[in-house]
Amino acid sequence: MRSVQDVRSVADSGADAVGLNFYEPSVRSLNPDAEETIRINQVAREVGLTRVGLFVNHDLEFIQRVAGSLRLDWIQLHGDEPVSLAKSLIAKGERVLRAVRLPRGKLSPSQINAVIGEWGAVDVSLLLDADAGASFGGGGQSLDWPSIRVWADRRGESAAGWVLAGGLTPENVAEAVQVSGATGVDVASGVEQPKGQKNAAKIRQFVAAVQRGGAAR
Repeated sequence: MRSVQDVRSVADSGADAVGLNFYEPSVRSLNPDAEETIRINQVAREVGLTRVGLFVNHDLEFIQRVAGSLRLDWIQLHGDEPVSLAKSLIAKGERVLRAVRLPRGKLSPSQINAVIGEWGAVDVSLLLDADAGASFGGGGQSLDWPSIRVWADRRGESAAGWVLAGGLTPENVAEAVQVSGATGVDVASGVEQPKGQKNAAKIRQFVAAVQRGGAAR
């Protein structure tokens, strides 16, 4: 989110959560101490949206300060953070969403689990995103949804334990939900026009497509 209007568009669409991006190189980044950021966060809380703070290779002190001052609901770790950092956050009562960057193309459950590695043994939710190389985002690239479905079915846990990301748009998200079995999805560029600027119509179309996909799953 980059504005209060973005937040209101999300709330009006029926979505559940918003992301506040604190990764400075990103076109979506926010200064956590800026008055506008505080207002965006406040409005999101007032309208009942879950607020997820996105961090990339920030240290524990910074994450705890921002999460505490904004009273964030979730902390998303989207860089190369060690498991020990997540454990420290969890010990402080924080809920952690860990981004896992998977290769594109067909993958076996064992290949996916190998990328997840030791994060699979930590009390975090997983966000499955496409590996865009040096970038810490998915780059608008999609994962192989049938592979994700096989992995999820074999995992044998609640689908609430993971979120699907990577190249999702209003045009393809219904199929992504049906094929992968995801009950949670994450979008950024797929509801932007131009890049970095959220589009209210695209947000509405995206959420409606998610609901259609879930009903048909």
